[in-house]
Amino acid sequence: MSQIKVNSIIPVSGVPTGGGGGIVQTKSTTKTDTFSTTSTSFTDVTGLSVIITPTSSTSKILITGVVTFGGSDGEAYGYTFNLSRVIGGSETDICIADAAGNRTRATLGTQGFNNGDATMGHSLNFLDSPSTTSQVTYKVRARAENPKTLYVNRGNEADGDNAITSRFVSTITVMEVSA
Repeated sequence: MSQIKVNSIIPVSGVPTGGGGGIVQTKSTTKTDTFSTTSTSFTDVTGLSVIITPTSSTSKILITGVVTFGGSDGEAYGYTFNLSRVIGGSETDICIADAAGNRTRATLGTQGFNNGDATMGHSLNFLDSPSTTSQVTYKVRARAENPKTLYVNRGNEADGDNAITSRFVSTITVMEVSA
């Protein structure tokens, strides 16, 4: 079997002004099991992380995904998630809101939504510039509002075993984009 291996293919018309924009590599994780927490501090959502090692320090990393969750008593109230980047043991929350008094800085979540058996799905999209060729871990962290329980990939605490009670998936995908 023949193989052709190249670092890049440039269109006949050349690269766009500013160059780059090609997808170099893609890594993805799909979380199919459930997770729960009562922690009011951000904690890792087990199984919702992905590792990529950029080939160039000028590359950008496009992060996409979805987080599906529900909560105590069917409420989707006061549950927040952060996207974090870990390089060489140093963890940084990225794609979070500006500081505003005592408010929680978060990537996504819900506040003030109460509707019986509500299960929410929120998308995640962010273009990061890690400026490294070292291994980078992107992960989702979550927190609940006291005294609530946050559930990932399932609905409320009753979690009845019947056809109308669903289980869901959450995903995180990273793509190295050439600069």
